[in-house]
Amino acid sequence: MRPALSFSSRRAKPSNCLLKQCEIERNKRSFLTCATKTTPTTAKRPQLPALWFLVTRSSSSQASLKQVKNTENATKKFHPRSMNKETNLDSLLLFLSTCSLTPKEIFKSLRTALYNTTQYDSKKAWLIYQSMVHYQVDKYLKPNNYGFLLCVLKYGDSVPQMLTVLENMKSHPGEDSFPSAYHLSQVLFAMSRYGLVQEACDIVRLTTAKADSSGKTDSYPTANHYHSLVIALKNNKSIDSKSIESVSKLMVDGMEKRDILLHNSTLSTMLSLFSSQQQSKLQFLKAMDLVNSKNQHTQKSHPYNEYIYTSLISGFARQGDSESAKRLFDEMKKHKIPPNQVTFAALMEAYSKAGDFTSAIRLLTDHQRRYRKLSNHMVTSLLVNAIRHNNLTVAENTAKFVACKKMKIKDMDNMTRTALIWLKTKQNVDDARKKFDELYELDKDLVNHIMTNHLVIGYGLKNDKENVIKSYNLNRKMRPATTAEQMRSNHHLTNALFHCRDVPAALGVFASMRSQDIPDDVTLAMVIQGLILNNENNLAWRLFKTLQSDGIEPNLHAYTSVLKLLGHRDVDIKKKQNDVGVDSDLALSAGIRSPSLDYLHSTVPSTTEALSLFRRMTGFQQPNVYTYTTLISCFAKYNISRAISIFDHMCATGVSPTVETYTSILQGCAIFRNSQMALSVFNHMCESRIEPNAVTWRYLLKSLLRSRIDKSQIDKIAEMAKKALDKKVD
Repeated sequence: MRPALSFSSRRAKPSNCLLKQCEIERNKRSFLTCATKTTPTTAKRPQLPALWFLVTRSSSSQASLKQVKNTENATKKFHPRSMNKETNLDSLLLFLSTCSLTPKEIFKSLRTALYNTTQYDSKKAWLIYQSMVHYQVDKYLKPNNYGFLLCVLKYGDSVPQMLTVLENMKSHPGEDSFPSAYHLSQVLFAMSRYGLVQEACDIVRLTTAKADSSGKTDSYPTANHYHSLVIALKNNKSIDSKSIESVSKLMVDGMEKRDILLHNSTLSTMLSLFSSQQQSKLQFLKAMDLVNSKNQHTQKSHPYNEYIYTSLISGFARQGDSESAKRLFDEMKKHKIPPNQVTFAALMEAYSKAGDFTSAIRLLTDHQRRYRKLSNHMVTSLLVNAIRHNNLTVAENTAKFVACKKMKIKDMDNMTRTALIWLKTKQNVDDARKKFDELYELDKDLVNHIMTNHLVIGYGLKNDKENVIKSYNLNRKMRPATTAEQMRSNHHLTNALFHCRDVPAALGVFASMRSQDIPDDVTLAMVIQGLILNNENNLAWRLFKTLQSDGIEPNLHAYTSVLKLLGHRDVDIKKKQNDVGVDSDLALSAGIRSPSLDYLHSTVPSTTEALSLFRRMTGFQQPNVYTYTTLISCFAKYNISRAISIFDHMCATGVSPTVETYTSILQGCAIFRNSQMALSVFNHMCESRIEPNAVTWRYLLKSLLRSRIDKSQIDKIAEMAKKALDKKVD
């Protein structure tokens, strides 16, 4: 064994280790000395351990020492330099409520908690801020602290809380008390997530007014603010023309007055939201051109990119304006801006919706040749719009084109497969059902609830009630339907049962829909139309009046159906039609009240009632050509002068009449034997380049015959009618 003090060739330990050990021993002796002085030992008593006093001290002394120790530990634990993301927020708040700290110390602890313990949890951040307000230390917050707080709050459901922070921020004295552009951008971002477009407009408007009064140019809304404003408009669940105009006006003011150069994504999104606001769109485009012309020297590329062009083309597509869409597409190619897949789909929608199927088919083949594959969106657009235009030839050729290109079923998206099933229901609903079963056997995810709706409609038009029910029950074989899908399926089932002439069954389904939720205006209009289809005119009239008394304003289709009903009241009185086969309890469960109302024995003339309804309707909605035509047809049988007045009003409001509109007036001219007015209406029709049909020619000739016009003149017009109709047949 080596002696204790023998020298060794090994490296010696650092001297500080030896000094540290000596210091520990010295402290230990000092600690024991103090302990010995406080409680001396006797010679008779056995020697106690070195830490004997921890065992023999009284409980109160132990508790006091433990409390002091715990307080010291808590102070160290919640010191700003010791806190981290694992710090318990509740424990910190409890510590602050029990320990006496200065306001500065409290603020530093809470500020550290805000930066280290929130982990972008908006609820924790708000709790920390409330604690700052409670301890009145929020006055120490700086702009960057407010920025971080708002940045965390924007990811939660906390827009009102963010507005509260802004208001509290303004109440603190100092140059930095007013929210900066960054603070406002966080609030606008939160509003954009929830579609709070009106609130976002108010912030942008107030910020602009504050900057105008203060003269600080850096306080004006920035391009980021306007982007959040547009996203708020896009995410709004009920976008109306007023909201679009408000946002457009704020953006136009920013571009025209302050030369704000908006992001391309902002511009394209805003342009895609314009629908019928042509005037607002023109003003917006002019402002864009003005800003772009001022920034030409800084721009290295064309101010419009493919996204802006695509948004503009999509806007024209929604209106069916294929010519304007084509001009923009040609302008893209002129400026060497390559269109993307969405651009082609938007142009296809414009062609198809306008009924220009020649251009649509050419575009589809060109796209297939360029990209070596078919676009699901383009095929779907062509199929759907061809069916809506009742041009089954184009739809069938499109389906054959898809088959020739060997496009696999699994490569099609849901919308394309659904459009093909819809086409088959138009051709042969039984074949459509077989195709549906084939898809289900291949993969149940290849079918959907919309396909079953098309089957229900198809069998309903065939008056095949049994297959209507079977098709509806197919929904049970698929994934559970959402509430909206279930309501839509019940809507089509009700409509199909009306076509099957089973009014009680249809009202039973409608009553079940009412027990779940108030049906939408489309379903309500369909029920009114279905009752009229089944000669349940009094029930339709009572339902319409019940809706109005309940404060539910029917839509345009419901008004048109009721106006048409009033136009045939005299015929119904002569036929003595009454409601049959509908139980009063069933009618009540379907929401049809007011049993005292009698459609056939009303004291108000039908024309007066119709005009009153029309005036009420115009206060809520803009009448279309079908509504005007129905009203004109109602008055033409009783008051031709009033019918002409309505026709003039229709033309003045920019609604173009159709051949049915002119035919209704000519029928009235025949009833009242007014050949001069008949010829005047016919000339107006020819100037409008609307081709008359056989019924139009018949009422024109009838009005001339009943007015006892020279027979030779009538023969000339009859010869013109024969040539026109023969040409149409050829």
